[in-house]
Amino acid sequence: MRPSVLFVDDEPNVRSAFRRSMDDHMDEWEVLFAANGREALDVMSERRVDVVVTDIAMPVMDGEALITHLYDNFPDVVPLVLSGHWTAAMSNRRVGPSIRFLAKPISNDDLVAAIRDAIAEARLTSYSQVKAAPSPLDRAAQPHADETNWVNEVDKDE
Repeated sequence: MRPSVLFVDDEPNVRSAFRRSMDDHMDEWEVLFAANGREALDVMSERRVDVVVTDIAMPVMDGEALITHLYDNFPDVVPLVLSGHWTAAMSNRRVGPSIRFLAKPISNDDLVAAIRDAIAEARLTSYSQVKAAPSPLDRAAQPHADETNWVNEVDKDE
């Protein structure tokens, strides 16, 4: 399954610019758009999203509220703050030290590199959550009754 990237920005021209700049990467990931945090959550209720690239200053639901909601309800989604209103230090204080911050304007190459890194992190997080479920290896670490008997027999021989 291709990873998906959701761009959240209230400016139609910015969303249009994202759409054009992502044309060359449509074979790598699915690109989705929302005009604010509320629309982003609506999109996420219907489909899996790996990375959210969000502006901060938006009507209805701003980027800070969206990120808080992501942390609480979509912990495997990697948010990227893309803002001309915040600084990296402000982003760190407001939404946490692990947030990835990108300043507007940003080059297409830098944006694509940040998205690729975020997708890799999202996939790693998703993989580690799957691995957290009981696996055959976990079951192997807990001896079954017949294995316990075998261990007891070996212990008697020593």
